[in-house]
Amino acid sequence: MIILAASILKPNKVKIFSIALLLTALSLYSHGQDTIRHPRVGLVLSGGGAKGFAHVGALKVIEESGIPVDYITGTSIGSIVGGLYAMGYNAETLEKVIGTQNWEALLSNESRRAFIPAIEKEEESRYLLSLPIHAKKIAIPEGVLNGQKAMDLFTYLSYGYHDVTDFSQLPVPFKCIAADIATGEEVVLDNGFLPLAMRASMSVPAVFAACNIGGRMLVDGGIINNFPVDRCREMGADIIIGIDIGDDLMTKDKIQSIPDMITQLTTLLGFARSKKNSENVDILIRPDISGYSATSFNMEAAKVLMVRGEEAARKVLPKLIRLRDSLGLKQVTKIPHILPDINSGIYVHKIEVEGTDKANIIAILGKIGIGKDKKTTLHEIREGVERIYATGNYQNVDYRISGGDEKVVTIMVKESSTNRLNVGLNYNTDLNAAALLNMTFFSDRVSGSSLSVDAKLSTSPVFAARYSLDRGTRPGFISAVSYIADELWGYENGHKVSEIKVQQTSVQIGTQAVVSDILRLSLGTSVEYFHFGNVIGFVDSSSIKNDAFINYFLRGTLDQFDNSNFPHNGWTMNGILKIVTDNGWSYKGHSPFAMLGINMKFAKELSNRVVLLPSFNSHISLTSAAPVYYRSYIGGFQKTNYFGNYMPFAGLRRMEISADNIGFASLDLRIRMWEKIYTTFISNIGVYNNSLKPDPNFMIGGGISVAYDSVVGPVELILSTSNINHNLTPYFSLGFSF
Repeated sequence: MIILAASILKPNKVKIFSIALLLTALSLYSHGQDTIRHPRVGLVLSGGGAKGFAHVGALKVIEESGIPVDYITGTSIGSIVGGLYAMGYNAETLEKVIGTQNWEALLSNESRRAFIPAIEKEEESRYLLSLPIHAKKIAIPEGVLNGQKAMDLFTYLSYGYHDVTDFSQLPVPFKCIAADIATGEEVVLDNGFLPLAMRASMSVPAVFAACNIGGRMLVDGGIINNFPVDRCREMGADIIIGIDIGDDLMTKDKIQSIPDMITQLTTLLGFARSKKNSENVDILIRPDISGYSATSFNMEAAKVLMVRGEEAARKVLPKLIRLRDSLGLKQVTKIPHILPDINSGIYVHKIEVEGTDKANIIAILGKIGIGKDKKTTLHEIREGVERIYATGNYQNVDYRISGGDEKVVTIMVKESSTNRLNVGLNYNTDLNAAALLNMTFFSDRVSGSSLSVDAKLSTSPVFAARYSLDRGTRPGFISAVSYIADELWGYENGHKVSEIKVQQTSVQIGTQAVVSDILRLSLGTSVEYFHFGNVIGFVDSSSIKNDAFINYFLRGTLDQFDNSNFPHNGWTMNGILKIVTDNGWSYKGHSPFAMLGINMKFAKELSNRVVLLPSFNSHISLTSAAPVYYRSYIGGFQKTNYFGNYMPFAGLRRMEISADNIGFASLDLRIRMWEKIYTTFISNIGVYNNSLKPDPNFMIGGGISVAYDSVVGPVELILSTSNINHNLTPYFSLGFSF
């Protein structure tokens, strides 16, 4: 048997293998031949980011060979695949896990909008960049991603092993490699909370935030030991099967970008050790990873790389089978570990919270939505954790479920800064370039008290400060001070004939209530002062004068869209009833002027590429003709509505129509042409009139939009026309709207 095995193994392993086998046989001879220890087989999986999909394809062939795996070590993506394999998942199940992931969502910090508080929904789609403020200084995050989504996935997949703190007690003993970013030391993780160990090993510096384990800041072990063959030998492996997806060093002509430079630097740090470890492998599998990088996390790449991993392993399958037979290794068919049933009942005896103080613990227990000494499900626990994370109060929210029939759920949080600097950028053909600077301050994580200050820098500047106290369904408090500068336009026969420069200063106070994170109701009063600058071409300029008003409002906002910019399902509704007076109880000696506005939008996914988007919009003067300040201004595609009386309409230029009353419906059809590229067919039809001329005017318009969902916000080009101006009107925008 030794001679046959020696013919398969590399020459430099023959002597070591022969001596080890002989000593083992002699030491166990007294116990009988059946107890002779067969050589132990170790599996080593290298790091390599998304290229690690190839590991799964190779594992399928190793399983087919029937060689039992006694030890596993891995780094980065190798630690994830290796850790799951050590728990008993087989290649088929891992392939299923990969095929059911939304990789874009998994590799992001965003929560599902369903769990974002109603007030935050209004803010979250405005900013390109958000930075925490620590000790009065703006801080740069440790990594682009905090790893919340990945950690949730690892914790779910490892359910049933949360109590296993010694990784040698897993179905297959396991170790993974991380690096201490402060000291540069290699850290071998073989105990603790398994999902956290896997998460630490994959924390690519500057991409994922480092993990704190035992007081050490741990990052991706690939910078030190990307192919930990030596650590597998230390565990007792006599034979090593290694799957290496690591990069070779690029030649100087291949280094042409910053990402190339970062990849080369990372590879350089551990290259010598990886090369040495590769020489210590008995059977090496090197999948073809050309054309793919560590960031190729998408379904198409996953399928190709898994196939390539399988193809590479099939080339050594005869060698694997000969090794198995020559060493007398018995082909073992194991019952694979199955995916946890997300809807199975779990009896929770106790809930613990770590990482914050007692006052915050009460708020966390209220948000999680489960109670002790009650039955729940894994799905409800995961949703509760996501609901806590969506508050924005915590950088990470993890969980652990331990115990037997009566479970203990432990929530582990890492607090985030309560103060943030937010930056938004936008360009559109109506208002040109604009920048938004926002400072948001939260008093604490419990009361829901916050102060937000805006400075919009553009040709139409806006300065605003808002204070709010969110008490959920109980009445809270809102107050705001704002200054807005804009222009009101007038058109005749498709030509702009008037332009009024107007500045509005307002003070607002009121109360609010938030229902189920989707509905926000507010009731209050405001003082609004209008100051007019140049008035060009306006026929009745005598009606344009500086004036102040005391108003009362009732406002409701409901938002169930699953995405703020490109929704697939859900609906939104905004409604306002506004009573306008010039002295607190009347308007020009008569009854107060009243207006009602209702806007509703719907999204219905017809297929994974096609979404139907109907909407209805109206703005009505309930009592008399509207003063110029409060008329409806219709046309264009501007999404912000600072004065509260602007309404977009395809086929019209911005503010091409002004009227007391307006009502129209839209029906858009959006088609995803390629990844993140959309074409939308737009149609809208409606009527408008002035209170003094009750006969309605008819308007119809439509157009086509091409949009790209970029990292800096939507990029959109729209061409539209209508029965009003009969011209083809272009509109272009770049960035998030604010």
